[in-house]
Amino acid sequence: MSTKLTGYVWDACAASGMKLSSVAIMARLADFSNDEGVCWPSIETISRQLGAGVSTVRTAIAKLEADGWLSRKARRQGNRNASNVYQLNVAKLQAAAFAHLSDPDQSKSDPSESDASKSDPSKSDPSKWGKYGGFDPSE
Repeated sequence: MSTKLTGYVWDACAASGMKLSSVAIMARLADFSNDEGVCWPSIETISRQLGAGVSTVRTAIAKLEADGWLSRKARRQGNRNASNVYQLNVAKLQAAAFAHLSDPDQSKSDPSESDASKSDPSKSDPSKWGKYGGFDPSE
């Protein structure tokens, strides 16, 4: 399990506008991966653990591969198919995560327009909060 890659997924994929199902699949793959981004869970395992349909998982993985977030290699054991080996694109995840983290917060409030010195905490009445369900330890 790579907590480093899991963090990259949440910072990079979620911020990139990726569909929630794809973010969840990337997070699940990152959870299975080593620090180099290699893992081999079956489609059925991912589907079962996320509560998503097998076709949803297959479609999302194909799109993630087309978008360059991962690559996959099919495996066979004798005449049987085995689970694919997935390689997450660690460099892309890291670059996208760091780019997202280095962007300033794009909130709607502009801190330069607020002046904390104009706020007077002595004008608030803490006793009134007790009347309306505030926390007061029992005696």
